[in-house]
Amino acid sequence: MEKIEIKDNSGDRGYFTIIPNYILNHSTAIDQALYLQMKRIAGEDGHCFATEQTLRKKLGIGRQAFQKSLKYLIDHKWISFVGLTGGKTRPIKTYKINNIWHLNEEYYKKISSRTALSSGEIVSETTEDSVQNSTKIVSRTALEEEQHKEEPLRRTIIAAETAAGNETNQLIELFRPVNPVIDKYFKNTTQRQAIERMIKIFGREKMEEMIKALPLVNAKPYWKKSTTPFELENNLPHYQAKSQEEKQKSKESKISFN
Repeated sequence: MEKIEIKDNSGDRGYFTIIPNYILNHSTAIDQALYLQMKRIAGEDGHCFATEQTLRKKLGIGRQAFQKSLKYLIDHKWISFVGLTGGKTRPIKTYKINNIWHLNEEYYKKISSRTALSSGEIVSETTEDSVQNSTKIVSRTALEEEQHKEEPLRRTIIAAETAAGNETNQLIELFRPVNPVIDKYFKNTTQRQAIERMIKIFGREKMEEMIKALPLVNAKPYWKKSTTPFELENNLPHYQAKSQEEKQKSKESKISFN
């Protein structure tokens, strides 16, 4: 089993693990968890041995997710691969935790200045020996800023989903003349998906015409009955065939031998 040696040069120890806010605001939950475990495993003396399997078990992730997060941490220079060291059975990959406190401090200084100037928000000072080592605390974090920027897009998506849901409900309601208990199908996934598929093929207007025609269609002898969206979807080939059959008979009835 491949082992990993981790050396901690980040400069903060004392039987607890400190994580810069910068990392929390610029990485996924898996990236954060991997960084935290590697930092914790590095321990008081700055290095330790851990297998990839051990780290993955701690995080509850597979090899692909582990490798992806490890690459992310290296690419962002939060950790560094320093080479291979000798082991009892095979060379051991060695990593160190980089000191990024200066990056953390500079980033939040910029955020503090920009927020204070643009919105007039109150910015409180921290002490120099703060464990966060940040000179300012702002009311809105970088992550919240990014979420704020994404809000218009999120609202657009929600509005589109709501409109689509309302359209589906309206079409299901049209089945009431042939199905008095149609209410129970409004939340039925199978029925809703049948409506959505037919909308994509025929469009809203054509769908309305087909549903409104069902009282007449269901009264026809030898025609299959449809009282729900799913039944209508399944019966459409039958209706097309029957319709063609009636058209053909109509043409034949107009032939005159006089």
